[in-house]
Amino acid sequence: MGRPVKGSAICRITTHISPAIKGTSLEIFAPSLRSLPDNSMLVMATLPIIDWNDCLLRDLRGLAKQQFVGVYAAMVMIDPFACWEDIADLLKDVGICGVINFPPASILEQPSAGIPANSGQEIELRRMEWFASLGFRMLFATARRSEMTAAETRLGSQLEGIVNMPEESFSLKVCDEMKLVSLGLQKSSIPTFSLCAAPGSKRIRRKE
Repeated sequence: MGRPVKGSAICRITTHISPAIKGTSLEIFAPSLRSLPDNSMLVMATLPIIDWNDCLLRDLRGLAKQQFVGVYAAMVMIDPFACWEDIADLLKDVGICGVINFPPASILEQPSAGIPANSGQEIELRRMEWFASLGFRMLFATARRSEMTAAETRLGSQLEGIVNMPEESFSLKVCDEMKLVSLGLQKSSIPTFSLCAAPGSKRIRRKE
């Protein structure tokens, strides 16, 4: 099956899921962002102040089954306590067939003495390979361009695109909808996106 994502696709990070997306648009569903204080910078999402994957689970349990075309659930793939089988089952139950490692391990982990700098990325890629084995499509988020080749090699045809998340992008303010700009096809056939400032974005809607 060929990739349905084109280099001109519209991509966004959103805190509220859409049941259907027109054309070649993509949504990264990140409900945990609603748990951050008002006017937080995105870097707050990399701190251990919220249970990222648990927030996703709670939202999934409240969704009715639909066909969420072009939606990718954001998960911390290096979470040692996540119930991965439960997450995969719930994603399929509600009709979400895409996942993304967001925030990426390269931002979450700081190298320590005696621990390889890419140990988090290896765990992350293994987890994503597991999701791929279950038939999920995926986007790969990375803070370093050097990691893109490894992701393409490991994830193969399941990989729909790359989301470049350099450290400076985490200084942007969190909002309901954070736009990513298309960088087109960067040295490969994989569409690449990068987070950008969105001055007209909506204020986050808190859960009631």
